[in-house]
Amino acid sequence: MRHEVRPRTPCLSRRWLAGAVLLVLSWTRPAAAREADFRHVSDYAWFLLGAASGLVLHESGHLIMDYSLGAYPTLVPVKLGPFPFFAIQPRNIRTNQDRYAITVAGFAAQDLWSELTLGFCPRLRERHHPFLKGMMAFHIALSIGYAVTGFAGVGPPQSDVNNMSFALGVPQWVVASLLMVPALTDLYRYFVPDSPFAPWVSMSSKLTAVGIALTF
Repeated sequence: MRHEVRPRTPCLSRRWLAGAVLLVLSWTRPAAAREADFRHVSDYAWFLLGAASGLVLHESGHLIMDYSLGAYPTLVPVKLGPFPFFAIQPRNIRTNQDRYAITVAGFAAQDLWSELTLGFCPRLRERHHPFLKGMMAFHIALSIGYAVTGFAGVGPPQSDVNNMSFALGVPQWVVASLLMVPALTDLYRYFVPDSPFAPWVSMSSKLTAVGIALTF
């Protein structure tokens, strides 16, 4: 293997660059938002209802794409370690493009919702909206959970990470990165709503995951 020898950056230049970066960060560091109180039992009920609605929205994205592509779904039993549950598995998938589009549609649905929510209510953390917070929490937790299984290389063959990995012909950690970046960025946006860069990073990463479906 050939190794290209590159000239070293002068020490003074590196120090100047590091100082400039720290200066910019100190100028643009936004303040964190404060959490609105949950005062009643009904607040937690609304939070859980929002989380359940987040699951419905995610699965609806899959189902809409299933029927749009004629890959009519069926329920199949699956396991993650000792924990049994079920998966909605599409049938009659003709191409890897269809497989990827069906799988990414669930994340696209929740990403669209999160962009609308954080766009119209960027300071969600300071607002008393337990239903919206429940949906946001579920979507972030779901994406991070899937990403963790992708980095660890675990999970049933029917999982979204495995389907996207198979469709693209890439390792699972690549798909895990596509899911982890927008999830962590939205989490950051929730706590630091005035961040100037987080919305752009979040939107770019989400569009990248969806745009891949058009590059087959």
